[in-house]
Amino acid sequence: MRVLLINSNRKGDMLAAAPIGLCYVASAVEAAGHTVNALDLCFSGKMVFTEVEQAIRSFEPEIIGVSVRNIDNVNMLHPISYIPDTLELIEKIRRLTDCPIVVGGSAVSLAPEAVLKLLKADYVVVSDGEGPFTTLLECIENGKEVSHIPGVGRLVNGVFDLTPPVMNGFGSRAPDIGRWVDTISYRRIGAAYNIQTKRGCRRQCVYCTYNQSLEGVRLRLRDPIDVVDEIEDALEKYGPDTFEFVDSVFNDPLDHSVSILEEIIRRPWKARFTAMGVHPKGLDNRYLDLMWRAGFRSLMITPESASDTMLANYRKGFTSEDVFEAACALNKTAFAVWWFFMIGGPGETNETLQTSLDFVLNNLKKDGRAVTHVAQFFIGVRLYPRTALWKLAVKEGFINGLTNPLHQVWYMSEELDLDKAVSQMCHAAALCPEIYLGFDEKMLSFSRVIAGICRLLRLKGPYWKYMRFGNVIGIKTGIRFIFKPADAAGLIRKALVMQSYSGRLVNRFEEPLPVTHG
Repeated sequence: MRVLLINSNRKGDMLAAAPIGLCYVASAVEAAGHTVNALDLCFSGKMVFTEVEQAIRSFEPEIIGVSVRNIDNVNMLHPISYIPDTLELIEKIRRLTDCPIVVGGSAVSLAPEAVLKLLKADYVVVSDGEGPFTTLLECIENGKEVSHIPGVGRLVNGVFDLTPPVMNGFGSRAPDIGRWVDTISYRRIGAAYNIQTKRGCRRQCVYCTYNQSLEGVRLRLRDPIDVVDEIEDALEKYGPDTFEFVDSVFNDPLDHSVSILEEIIRRPWKARFTAMGVHPKGLDNRYLDLMWRAGFRSLMITPESASDTMLANYRKGFTSEDVFEAACALNKTAFAVWWFFMIGGPGETNETLQTSLDFVLNNLKKDGRAVTHVAQFFIGVRLYPRTALWKLAVKEGFINGLTNPLHQVWYMSEELDLDKAVSQMCHAAALCPEIYLGFDEKMLSFSRVIAGICRLLRLKGPYWKYMRFGNVIGIKTGIRFIFKPADAAGLIRKALVMQSYSGRLVNRFEEPLPVTHG
């Protein structure tokens, strides 16, 4: 069959990521004997529908797969939904062809029924896509029944029918990203070449979807030699500036990541690496030295809080001491480190928030060190179906049984004074250029200009590490909070009201609840 795979993600800013899932599917489908064409819309701009029409008319696909990476930008103070653009894309495809449309990707796995009904596609594929999509093609081609295929859903007489996915071992076939998408466009914006070493996450974070909808709780590890062979092959073919490990947690299990690092060191070539998810536990001097010798120059770390109360309530699996020790070890290096903090989970108070802010102020400020930290603070916890936090949010009245998961819906601790919380965060950001707040995401609209300047000055990536320098200028010139809304706390209340919440956070005349620490 002629199969057209479309990456619908058009978030072409500094955080743009090549569609590794689509590339895994493309490679698997081609290996099964089908003719595959991939269309990446990330940098299409105003030409997006022209490119779609040209691809369909020239290739004449017999089936079209559309990858949907994100539902929204997960930002309470600067909310953007990507679903309307995806719906417009599907409607355009429908006007051009009557071939079956299959939607997949992480956004689909989070809310498959809602996505299918809204987009009016013929099928959805959830979780691991390679096997289910390939089997679906075989059944459609041969006129066989599709209801038995694990991970495939459809509407049957108006009722959603999904066969639960089976998450088997992670195959060794490399996705060969550079074969399916133009990696140069991603390099121009500062993005890395993605590498995945495992699927599954055994962590039990209450808000997270990796261990539920996306990859399951069982770790499925690739052979370290296969992983490094893929890196070597991509380095020879495409010469990326940086490789990024996109596992949910790169260093869990620790020994698997150590084997990969040691194998990289054994090879005769050199490359630069980063990782989008690193666990603070075990991030000591010895491990960081191994990362550096392998070619790591940056990493992202997601403690979400520096408060033991919040770490326990989020079920992070580590303590504030682990976070502190990781910071101490990193402060002896020249890494660029992006920290992520999430404010407002169960039991959050203004005191626990201040604990996280004080951690940054005391441990992540430059103070002459070679390391460069960026500390991103998001207020509000995005709610997703089937997570423990979704169930708690229903119980506490933040959402109900009719809540549409495609809308940005949030959990916010009722023990927080929202006005004070915003004031605390802004006060810390005025003192510490390492701190970025939710409304600062508007800066991403200037990503291409920033990336162009970085290339002109021949600055090494990742480009996000220069955000701190921008904040230094902003603080000195008095324009640090140029994107701050006039009433950030009011925006939070408005968002909660829109999801039908009516508790004390939006009713300032109620008596405050007694503070508890969960």
